Amino acid sequence: MTSPNLTAARFAVLALFLLHGILFGTWATQIPLAQARLGVSLSVFGLALLCIAGGAVIAMPITGALVNAFGSARLSWIAGLMFSVAVAGPSLAPNLVVFMLCGALLGAAIGSMDVAMNAHGLLVERGLKRPVMSGFHGAFSIGAAAGTIIGAWLLDEVGPHMQLFISGSIGFAGIALAGYHLLPTHLDRGLSGEHFAWPTRATIGLGLLCFLALMIEGSVAEWGALMMKERFAVDAALAATAFGLYQTGMAVARFTGDRLRSRFGAVRLVAISAALTAAGTATALLAPHVTWSLAAFALAGLGLGNIAPVLFAGGGRLEPTAPGRGIAAVTSLGYSGFLAGPPLIGVAADLTSLQLALFITVAAALIIGFYSRMVKAADTY
Repeated sequence: MTSPNLTAARFAVLALFLLHGILFGTWATQIPLAQARLGVSLSVFGLALLCIAGGAVIAMPITGALVNAFGSARLSWIAGLMFSVAVAGPSLAPNLVVFMLCGALLGAAIGSMDVAMNAHGLLVERGLKRPVMSGFHGAFSIGAAAGTIIGAWLLDEVGPHMQLFISGSIGFAGIALAGYHLLPTHLDRGLSGEHFAWPTRATIGLGLLCFLALMIEGSVAEWGALMMKERFAVDAALAATAFGLYQTGMAVARFTGDRLRSRFGAVRLVAISAALTAAGTATALLAPHVTWSLAAFALAGLGLGNIAPVLFAGGGRLEPTAPGRGIAAVTSLGYSGFLAGPPLIGVAADLTSLQLALFITVAAALIIGFYSRMVKAADTY
């Protein structure tokens, strides 16, 4: 029978993922306003946004070590409270330099919360002795969608400053409340005497697979709509539907992934998911009609949705005395892939075509499927 503490902790972690998504979606609605307020070119603004990514990538391995030192529960709510405050920083920055500094702090909060709540989710999964990680990531997807849609509505109704206040307050109160229901810090604190140490070779291997998985997601996010627009000469709204259907497929996958992993195991789930991703993406790129291509993007998202959550779970379990460090290695490499994928596709598109360049993501999915045996550790409790 599931203990009340574990049940409460599971819903608390779900709330953290949901609120993380809401805050992330809120920030997404502020990006165009920030660029217009600063009055800089798109290229300069794009470089400034890299400060957010840089802050996240730097903070992730540090958070992995801090989880081992202080426990994932404490780091989850501290980083979450930081996120709920820091989300307003770049949006209120008066100039580019302040924007970049605030962006780095926002990225650090995002990356730290990502590692810590995944580590605590792994702790809950281990206590329940059944998969729940995909559901947590599904909650993030729902939160990001809600944060974007409701955030856009609030922008029109109450303005950008009040929108930030409302979203930040909801995030702060919700994260503080969820923190009271997380599992005790001693359960994953101090398991390893080496707080700062290199992850194992196997963990880095899972991180490289996560690099490929998030490279696929980032590449489709940046280039999928443009590819549709070029191939089928459709308007921007219809082209953007491709990524919307892709995200819908990912959300459906994540809310069914835990049951599928329980039934078929992590290795088989990742192998089949990678095959669906490759087949769906290839079909989307080759389909002769826009409707077929859109449906294929949804299929590709259905395949991709469960790969990252399983890799995160595997990374934590490969380092049982420092699960935070293992998850940090996987998330850091994965996030790097999300950032590196779009520029790589852009360079390849200049040399060939965008349609051909996106076949890099098909190759990446096939590599993940070929090495799916590496995720076997995700099924150990």
